[in-house]
Amino acid sequence: MLYAPVVSFAPTSSRPPPARPALSVVCAVYNEEEVIPELLDKLALVLSMLEFSSEIVMVDDGSTDRTLARLKSMIGHAPGVRIVELYRNYGQVAALGAGMSVARGDWIVMLDGDLQHDPQDIRRLVAEIANGYDLVATYRDRREETSFRLAVTWVGNRVNRYLTGEQIRDFGSAYRLFSARLLAMMTDGFGYVHYNTPALYINARSRIELPITQFRRRYGASKWNLISLIQYNLDFLIHSKKVTQVVLNIGLLGIFTGAILYISSLLGFAEPARAISAPITIAFTSFLIMMLAVIWREVMQTQRFARGQPPFLIAAVWRDQGDGTPGAETGRFPICEVRPRRPPQNGCECVGF
Repeated sequence: MLYAPVVSFAPTSSRPPPARPALSVVCAVYNEEEVIPELLDKLALVLSMLEFSSEIVMVDDGSTDRTLARLKSMIGHAPGVRIVELYRNYGQVAALGAGMSVARGDWIVMLDGDLQHDPQDIRRLVAEIANGYDLVATYRDRREETSFRLAVTWVGNRVNRYLTGEQIRDFGSAYRLFSARLLAMMTDGFGYVHYNTPALYINARSRIELPITQFRRRYGASKWNLISLIQYNLDFLIHSKKVTQVVLNIGLLGIFTGAILYISSLLGFAEPARAISAPITIAFTSFLIMMLAVIWREVMQTQRFARGQPPFLIAAVWRDQGDGTPGAETGRFPICEVRPRRPPQNGCECVGF
């Protein structure tokens, strides 16, 4: 049992949680107040057409506009809505992990919250469950994006295919349906999901990719930039089956190059050897620094996973109290960061599993 301070700013809901749904739709949003009503209305309409129970888990990733207020106002209007309020902004990948940590469905649908994904496609994804797939991914057959982003995606997909050995058409398409069992490999001992995309593809037993259209944004601007794209793709490097081989080959190339330059200097080609050695030394040193950064990132992530410290902090989870008003859930999942195991004191309340 974990003991931690409760971070909640509204009356808690004493109403028992509904029965475990078959499907959880997880969607992370950040400063998307304009799209919230339309998004939730479309999701509720699609889910009402399905033959099994469902819930909508909306994650507010520390928005600075009225996104959280808009989400709370939709409680009671869109059935099955639960809102995960994060303490601050952590980024889309971490926010998705927070949503999956509290989702209760046997199947998870993840999609973007900017209406670039058509909620109607959920019906197509769900239909593939009957065919035995535990991962139904998508690829962007039509994409209304800038030429630069299309070029970055083209390069990234080819590099990631080589690194992981997985023949996926579009690693960057975030519209997916998968069995909640696949989250077991990404869940620490405290129940937090440390979501990453390559682990999802690598651990899937049977998968399929369906074509979708990704529409242009109607509101706001993309939250992704070059740095976030690089950090996202580092996960593929970490999970690569070939990275060890690539690094060893580069190391052997460095040894061979050094030997050639040394022999050249002994044979009287000292000046050309020195001219060549400087840029080669800079290149290899830069590569080593990059690898140290990757290793350090992985060490820190592994340490957080082992300690049960997720890359997010949940402030509260909101749901319908039964009268159409939002109430904060307690006692069903870890709220606030993991604390040392100790008896409650100084007003702390047990909110663990």
